[in-house]
Amino acid sequence: MPSKALVVYKPRRVPKRKTINPNWRRVPRQPSVIKTARVVDEATNTAYDRFEAQSDLGEPVTADVPSEESEKPAKVLAELRKHNAGLTNKASLDAVDAAIETRPPRYLRHAAQPGWYRGEQNLFVRPTHVVGAIPGIVEVLPPRPQPGKKRQIVFTSAGTVEGWQKDVARRARWSTRATLMLGAAFAGPLLRVLGMQSFGINLYGKTKVGKSTAQIVGGSIIGLGNERALPSFKATIVGLDQIAITCNDIVLFINEAGLLGRDAYNKISPMIYGFSEGKDKTRADVSMYASDVAASGWSLVYVLSSEHAVEALAMRDGTTRQGGEEPRCLDVPAVHSGNATIFDHRPPGLTDEGFTRWAHRQMAKIREACEANHGVVFDAYLRGLIDLGDKLKDRARYYVDEFVASLFLKDVDGAVNHAARNFGAIYAGICLAIDMGLLPSPWRKRAARKAVKGCFRDGLKVSRLRDTVLEEAKAILHQRLSDTPLPRKQDAHSKTDAGFRMAEGPHEVVAIRSTEFVRWFGTKRAHLHAVLAWLNEQGALVKTDAGKYPAGRGYEWAVTTPRWSNAKVKCIVFTVPTSK
Repeated sequence: MPSKALVVYKPRRVPKRKTINPNWRRVPRQPSVIKTARVVDEATNTAYDRFEAQSDLGEPVTADVPSEESEKPAKVLAELRKHNAGLTNKASLDAVDAAIETRPPRYLRHAAQPGWYRGEQNLFVRPTHVVGAIPGIVEVLPPRPQPGKKRQIVFTSAGTVEGWQKDVARRARWSTRATLMLGAAFAGPLLRVLGMQSFGINLYGKTKVGKSTAQIVGGSIIGLGNERALPSFKATIVGLDQIAITCNDIVLFINEAGLLGRDAYNKISPMIYGFSEGKDKTRADVSMYASDVAASGWSLVYVLSSEHAVEALAMRDGTTRQGGEEPRCLDVPAVHSGNATIFDHRPPGLTDEGFTRWAHRQMAKIREACEANHGVVFDAYLRGLIDLGDKLKDRARYYVDEFVASLFLKDVDGAVNHAARNFGAIYAGICLAIDMGLLPSPWRKRAARKAVKGCFRDGLKVSRLRDTVLEEAKAILHQRLSDTPLPRKQDAHSKTDAGFRMAEGPHEVVAIRSTEFVRWFGTKRAHLHAVLAWLNEQGALVKTDAGKYPAGRGYEWAVTTPRWSNAKVKCIVFTVPTSK
């Protein structure tokens, strides 16, 4: 008898094949379009609605549609498709229309330009990001770049704050010039707070003494890690204007004034006036950020490097520095007291030769350290300034006053005091960085003040090369005015008299034939230029165009043509100065 099976047998089920309908089509996914923000560009006072969709590969696609066009579905669809959105005309219009009807979840404002936002000290705009915040629903963003406009200066970041403190800041203490450059970077945001005008420093000296190294020390703070990142005079004046706007409320380093060529002073002099006045002559009509006049100003510290002092460049061109230039941009020699490099504090136990070798090694190491650690300190410094709030102005002013008082300046003219306060702002920046712990021990305020004072006094020694010329020129002017008969205007004859005089309120104004005025100074052309610049600085000079200023070898900028005996005669017209 056969045994019973232990497992019940079940026949294998053959799966039923699905019948494929050739007329079946996959239902397309409904296109998704959303409105993500309302965007305002403060530089141009234009508003946009920002829409987002996806490309055929699923990547997000964003398009900003001007507000006057953002309620037109066809326009929004066209802008999204222009940016490679995976949308079709027929299937996507409904999705676009729905997105148009929604309220924007975010409100964004692109600042007009970098720097303190609207002059307040609670938010600082960098070209790449923003430090601080304004309470509310509005989010502030960096300036909106214009398509096709290339940045002429690029800020980057690398390393850590601790790495910068250890490898850059500690080495910079051994050089008064590196300390000065470091302070210039910290001083940039303080000028607007203190109500001070932009100013500059020309760090000059022979090649290979470390001028660029000192600039890189300052540049490492704001995000310029090597010499290649520093702007140079290869840029045009218009290009420098755009760089100045980018560096608003910070520091601008410009390398190698020697690239300006033989007529360097003719180019550098108007540039100094332009930087210090804080206005772009082109009114930003080619700005990468803005086309509006309101966005074409700046406040900054600028640092030039050159093999020669600006004073020497002027003398090489047969002229002298104009009166208002020196406090605006003081020449500072790159080396102090006969040293071979920018390093002028010697570690104990080194001979002269050993100190020079040590200094060159330090320059190489500090360059490497700047490239490895840059752009990480400035944001921390800005946050510290913002945290000070209403105390910032008083504390910064205290440090400026402390520095000026330490110079014991007595019976000096306004130009020297002006330059002293400029260097006081540099000292204030260092002190605030020390207060925040960004310049830790062994940094000391007293040592920093001594270093900045040394740079200032060395700069004064250079600038006073012109003081003798100016004093002699003023003496010549007063003597000629005393010796030359000048009848009243109604009695003067344009063919025989050297000029005339007339009363304007309590002041006496004189007009001297330009040829006669030049003859007064004979071959002393530097004296002629010095006295004209001084008259202009005093506001005593009458000009046909108030915007004209001293430039180059000529004096035509100072010539006007008053009517005299029924004829217009080229003259130098000025209020008689009361001081000698």
